[in-house]
Amino acid sequence: MFVEYADNPMPMVASKRDSFSYEPIPFHSTSHLTMMGNMYNDTTTTPLTPPTMWLPAQSTAAMTHDEWDSLDMAICDLLLLETPPTLTIDDCGFVCTSPGCLRRVRNPGMACKTHTSAKKCQLEGCTRPARHSNYCNSHGGGKCCIVEKCVNAAQSQGLCKAHGGGARCTFPRCEKSSQGGGLCRAHGGGKRCTDPGCTKGVQRGNKCATHGGCRTCTVPGCGRNDRGAGLCENHRLERQCTATGCKRLSHAMGMCRPHLRQARNQL
Repeated sequence: MFVEYADNPMPMVASKRDSFSYEPIPFHSTSHLTMMGNMYNDTTTTPLTPPTMWLPAQSTAAMTHDEWDSLDMAICDLLLLETPPTLTIDDCGFVCTSPGCLRRVRNPGMACKTHTSAKKCQLEGCTRPARHSNYCNSHGGGKCCIVEKCVNAAQSQGLCKAHGGGARCTFPRCEKSSQGGGLCRAHGGGKRCTDPGCTKGVQRGNKCATHGGCRTCTVPGCGRNDRGAGLCENHRLERQCTATGCKRLSHAMGMCRPHLRQARNQL
Protein backbone atom coordinates (compact mmCIF):
# COMPACT_ATOMS: atom_id res chain seq x y z
CA MET A 1 0.00 0.00 0.00
CA PHE A 2 1.32 3.51 -0.91
CA VAL A 3 0.66 6.74 1.02
CA GLU A 4 1.45 10.31 -0.11
CA TYR A 5 2.41 12.94 2.48
CA ALA A 6 1.98 16.70 1.98
CA ASP A 7 5.68 17.52 2.47
CA ASN A 8 6.90 14.61 0.36
CA PRO A 9 5.29 14.08 -3.04
CA MET A 10 7.08 10.74 -3.47
CA PRO A 11 4.96 7.72 -2.57
CA MET A 12 6.11 5.72 0.43
CA VAL A 13 5.31 2.19 1.51
CA ALA A 14 3.13 2.22 4.60
CA SER A 15 4.72 0.66 7.64
CA LYS A 16 3.10 -2.33 9.34
CA ARG A 17 2.94 -0.18 12.45
CA ASP A 18 0.41 2.17 10.83
CA SER A 19 -2.98 1.70 12.44
CA PHE A 20 -4.84 1.43 9.14
CA SER A 21 -2.63 -1.33 7.75
CA TYR A 22 -4.69 -3.97 9.59
CA GLU A 23 -8.30 -4.81 8.80
CA PRO A 24 -10.48 -5.14 11.91
CA ILE A 25 -12.51 -8.29 12.56
CA PRO A 26 -15.89 -7.58 10.92
CA PHE A 27 -18.13 -8.88 13.70
CA HIS A 28 -16.58 -6.97 16.63
CA SER A 29 -17.95 -3.78 18.13
CA THR A 30 -18.06 -0.88 15.66
CA SER A 31 -17.94 2.02 18.12
CA HIS A 32 -14.19 2.60 17.82
CA LEU A 33 -13.29 0.85 14.55
CA THR A 34 -12.92 2.43 11.13
CA MET A 35 -11.71 1.09 7.84
CA MET A 36 -10.49 2.57 4.58
CA GLY A 37 -13.00 2.99 1.79
CA ASN A 38 -10.90 2.67 -1.36
CA MET A 39 -7.29 2.48 -0.19
CA TYR A 40 -5.91 3.33 -3.62
CA ASN A 41 -8.01 6.39 -4.55
CA ASP A 42 -9.92 7.43 -1.45
CA THR A 43 -8.36 8.23 1.93
CA THR A 44 -11.61 8.95 3.75
CA THR A 45 -12.67 6.60 6.50
CA THR A 46 -16.07 4.94 6.73
CA PRO A 47 -17.61 3.27 9.79
CA LEU A 48 -17.40 -0.51 9.81
CA THR A 49 -20.70 -2.37 10.19
CA PRO A 50 -21.19 -6.11 10.69
CA PRO A 51 -22.03 -8.08 7.53
CA THR A 52 -25.73 -8.73 7.01
CA MET A 53 -25.26 -12.49 7.25
CA TRP A 54 -24.62 -12.10 11.00
CA LEU A 55 -27.74 -9.99 11.62
CA PRO A 56 -31.19 -11.25 12.58
CA ALA A 57 -33.65 -11.50 9.70
CA GLN A 58 -35.77 -8.61 11.03
CA SER A 59 -32.87 -6.14 11.38
CA THR A 60 -30.62 -4.44 8.85
CA ALA A 61 -28.95 -1.91 11.17
CA ALA A 62 -25.51 -2.24 12.71
CA MET A 63 -25.58 -4.15 15.98
CA THR A 64 -24.08 -2.73 19.15
CA HIS A 65 -21.60 -4.48 21.39
CA ASP A 66 -24.36 -5.43 23.86
CA GLU A 67 -26.50 -6.86 21.06
CA TRP A 68 -23.62 -9.06 19.94
CA ASP A 69 -23.17 -10.29 23.53
CA SER A 70 -26.86 -11.18 23.71
CA LEU A 71 -26.63 -13.10 20.45
CA ASP A 72 -23.57 -15.00 21.68
CA MET A 73 -25.36 -15.96 24.90
CA ALA A 74 -28.39 -17.19 22.97
CA ILE A 75 -26.19 -19.41 20.80
CA CYS A 76 -24.41 -20.81 23.87
CA ASP A 77 -27.74 -21.59 25.56
CA LEU A 78 -28.86 -23.47 22.46
CA LEU A 79 -25.67 -25.54 22.37
CA LEU A 80 -25.99 -26.45 26.07
CA LEU A 81 -29.55 -27.77 25.86
CA GLU A 82 -29.91 -31.22 27.44
CA THR A 83 -32.55 -32.19 24.89
CA PRO A 84 -31.60 -30.98 21.41
CA PRO A 85 -34.42 -29.59 19.31
CA THR A 86 -36.05 -31.76 16.67
CA LEU A 87 -34.11 -31.40 13.45
CA THR A 88 -35.71 -30.93 10.08
CA ILE A 89 -34.39 -30.85 6.54
CA ASP A 90 -33.98 -27.07 6.90
CA ASP A 91 -31.82 -27.44 10.03
CA CYS A 92 -29.23 -30.07 9.08
CA GLY A 93 -29.27 -30.25 5.30
CA PHE A 94 -30.70 -33.18 3.39
CA VAL A 95 -32.19 -35.93 5.57
CA CYS A 96 -33.99 -39.18 4.89
CA THR A 97 -37.56 -38.81 3.67
CA SER A 98 -38.76 -41.65 5.91
CA PRO A 99 -40.88 -40.28 8.82
CA GLY A 100 -38.84 -39.93 12.01
CA CYS A 101 -35.50 -40.75 10.36
CA LEU A 102 -32.80 -38.05 10.55
CA ARG A 103 -30.01 -39.85 8.69
CA ARG A 104 -28.28 -37.62 6.15
CA VAL A 105 -28.56 -38.19 2.41
CA ARG A 106 -26.72 -36.65 -0.53
CA ASN A 107 -29.66 -35.05 -2.31
CA PRO A 108 -33.10 -33.77 -1.27
CA GLY A 109 -36.00 -36.15 -1.62
CA MET A 110 -33.85 -39.26 -1.09
CA ALA A 111 -34.07 -41.96 1.57
CA CYS A 112 -31.16 -43.37 3.57
CA LYS A 113 -29.70 -46.82 2.95
CA THR A 114 -32.02 -48.42 5.49
CA HIS A 115 -35.13 -46.94 3.88
CA THR A 116 -33.96 -46.84 0.27
CA SER A 117 -35.76 -49.89 -1.02
CA ALA A 118 -39.49 -49.38 -1.16
CA LYS A 119 -39.79 -52.86 -2.64
CA LYS A 120 -40.13 -55.61 -0.05
CA CYS A 121 -39.19 -59.27 -0.25
CA GLN A 122 -41.99 -61.27 -1.83
CA LEU A 123 -41.59 -64.23 0.51
CA GLU A 124 -44.60 -64.37 2.79
CA GLY A 125 -43.90 -62.93 6.23
CA CYS A 126 -40.58 -61.30 5.27
CA THR A 127 -40.30 -57.52 5.67
CA ARG A 128 -36.71 -57.08 4.48
CA PRO A 129 -36.03 -54.91 1.42
CA ALA A 130 -35.59 -56.64 -1.93
CA ARG A 131 -32.07 -56.56 -3.41
CA HIS A 132 -31.62 -56.65 -7.20
CA SER A 133 -34.70 -58.88 -7.52
CA ASN A 134 -38.02 -59.54 -5.85
CA TYR A 135 -36.38 -61.08 -2.79
CA CYS A 136 -34.04 -60.05 0.03
CA ASN A 137 -30.50 -61.36 0.37
CA SER A 138 -31.59 -64.09 2.80
CA HIS A 139 -34.22 -65.45 0.42
CA GLY A 140 -32.27 -65.49 -2.82
CA GLY A 141 -31.90 -61.83 -3.64
CA GLY A 142 -28.67 -60.11 -4.56
CA LYS A 143 -26.27 -60.86 -7.38
CA CYS A 144 -24.43 -64.08 -8.11
CA CYS A 145 -20.77 -64.34 -8.99
CA ILE A 146 -20.23 -63.75 -12.72
CA VAL A 147 -18.06 -66.89 -13.00
CA GLU A 148 -19.98 -69.57 -14.85
CA LYS A 149 -21.76 -72.12 -12.62
CA CYS A 150 -20.71 -70.29 -9.43
CA VAL A 151 -23.61 -69.83 -7.02
CA ASN A 152 -21.81 -67.72 -4.41
CA ALA A 153 -22.82 -64.13 -3.74
CA ALA A 154 -20.85 -61.40 -5.50
CA GLN A 155 -18.66 -59.34 -3.15
CA SER A 156 -17.04 -56.80 -5.47
CA GLN A 157 -16.49 -56.39 -9.20
CA GLY A 158 -19.13 -59.07 -9.75
CA LEU A 159 -16.97 -61.77 -8.13
CA CYS A 160 -17.34 -63.84 -4.99
CA LYS A 161 -14.52 -64.26 -2.50
CA ALA A 162 -13.41 -67.55 -4.04
CA HIS A 163 -12.94 -65.94 -7.45
CA GLY A 164 -11.25 -62.69 -6.42
CA GLY A 165 -14.01 -60.55 -4.96
CA GLY A 166 -13.79 -58.76 -1.64
CA ALA A 167 -10.67 -57.80 0.31
CA ARG A 168 -7.52 -59.75 -0.52
CA CYS A 169 -4.44 -60.67 1.51
CA THR A 170 -1.80 -57.94 1.45
CA PHE A 171 1.12 -60.38 1.69
CA PRO A 172 3.28 -60.18 -1.47
CA ARG A 173 2.10 -62.52 -4.26
CA CYS A 174 -0.76 -63.87 -2.13
CA GLU A 175 -4.21 -63.67 -3.71
CA LYS A 176 -6.22 -65.37 -0.98
CA SER A 177 -9.14 -63.70 0.73
CA SER A 178 -8.40 -61.48 3.72
CA GLN A 179 -9.67 -62.95 6.99
CA GLY A 180 -8.77 -60.01 9.20
CA GLY A 181 -6.09 -57.36 9.44
CA GLY A 182 -5.54 -57.48 5.68
CA LEU A 183 -4.11 -61.02 5.80
CA CYS A 184 -5.33 -64.51 4.99
CA ARG A 185 -5.23 -67.28 7.60
CA ALA A 186 -1.93 -68.65 6.26
CA HIS A 187 -0.21 -65.30 6.79
CA GLY A 188 -1.65 -64.48 10.21
CA GLY A 189 -5.11 -63.19 9.46
CA GLY A 190 -8.08 -64.03 11.62
CA LYS A 191 -8.16 -65.04 15.28
CA ARG A 192 -5.94 -67.77 16.69
CA CYS A 193 -6.60 -70.35 19.37
CA THR A 194 -5.77 -69.03 22.82
CA ASP A 195 -4.43 -72.39 24.04
CA PRO A 196 -0.67 -72.07 24.76
CA GLY A 197 1.44 -73.08 21.77
CA CYS A 198 -1.51 -73.53 19.40
CA THR A 199 -1.54 -71.57 16.15
CA LYS A 200 -4.74 -72.99 14.66
CA GLY A 201 -7.63 -70.79 13.70
CA VAL A 202 -10.44 -70.12 16.13
CA GLN A 203 -13.67 -72.04 15.67
CA ARG A 204 -15.75 -70.99 18.68
CA GLY A 205 -15.06 -69.36 22.03
CA ASN A 206 -11.49 -68.33 21.09
CA LYS A 207 -10.55 -72.02 20.80
CA CYS A 208 -9.81 -74.29 17.86
CA ALA A 209 -11.75 -77.52 17.37
CA THR A 210 -8.98 -79.57 19.02
CA HIS A 211 -8.97 -77.49 22.23
CA GLY A 212 -12.69 -77.24 22.81
CA GLY A 213 -13.84 -74.86 20.12
CA CYS A 214 -16.39 -77.30 18.74
CA ARG A 215 -19.84 -78.19 19.95
CA THR A 216 -21.82 -81.38 19.86
CA CYS A 217 -24.98 -82.07 17.93
CA THR A 218 -28.06 -80.51 19.49
CA VAL A 219 -30.22 -83.57 18.85
CA PRO A 220 -30.92 -85.24 22.22
CA GLY A 221 -28.71 -88.27 22.82
CA CYS A 222 -26.30 -87.46 19.97
CA GLY A 223 -22.68 -86.83 20.93
CA ARG A 224 -21.21 -86.21 17.48
CA ASN A 225 -19.47 -82.98 16.61
CA ASP A 226 -21.52 -80.09 15.32
CA ARG A 227 -20.93 -79.56 11.59
CA GLY A 228 -22.98 -76.39 11.35
CA ALA A 229 -26.31 -75.06 12.60
CA GLY A 230 -26.06 -77.35 15.64
CA LEU A 231 -26.32 -80.61 13.70
CA CYS A 232 -23.91 -83.45 13.00
CA GLU A 233 -23.38 -84.95 9.57
CA ASN A 234 -26.09 -87.58 10.07
CA HIS A 235 -28.78 -85.21 11.30
CA ARG A 236 -27.98 -82.60 8.67
CA LEU A 237 -29.27 -84.95 5.96
CA GLU A 238 -32.86 -84.20 6.95
CA ARG A 239 -32.38 -80.47 6.25
CA GLN A 240 -29.91 -80.72 3.40
CA CYS A 241 -30.26 -78.63 0.24
CA THR A 242 -32.15 -80.39 -2.54
CA ALA A 243 -29.65 -79.28 -5.21
CA THR A 244 -27.63 -82.19 -6.59
CA GLY A 245 -24.32 -82.66 -4.78
CA CYS A 246 -24.90 -79.82 -2.28
CA LYS A 247 -24.37 -80.55 1.41
CA ARG A 248 -25.43 -77.17 2.75
CA LEU A 249 -28.52 -76.81 4.90
CA SER A 250 -31.69 -75.64 3.21
CA HIS A 251 -32.74 -72.11 4.03
CA ALA A 252 -35.99 -71.66 2.13
CA MET A 253 -37.96 -73.61 -0.45
CA GLY A 254 -35.73 -76.65 0.14
CA MET A 255 -32.56 -74.91 -1.06
CA CYS A 256 -29.53 -73.30 0.53
CA ARG A 257 -28.92 -69.58 0.07
CA PRO A 258 -26.43 -69.86 -2.83
CA HIS A 259 -28.66 -72.17 -4.88
CA LEU A 260 -31.72 -70.14 -4.00
CA ARG A 261 -29.92 -67.02 -5.24
CA GLN A 262 -28.93 -68.82 -8.43
CA ALA A 263 -32.52 -69.88 -9.04
CA ARG A 264 -33.77 -66.32 -8.49
CA ASN A 265 -31.18 -64.86 -10.87
CA GLN A 266 -32.22 -67.26 -13.62
CA LEU A 267 -35.85 -66.12 -13.51
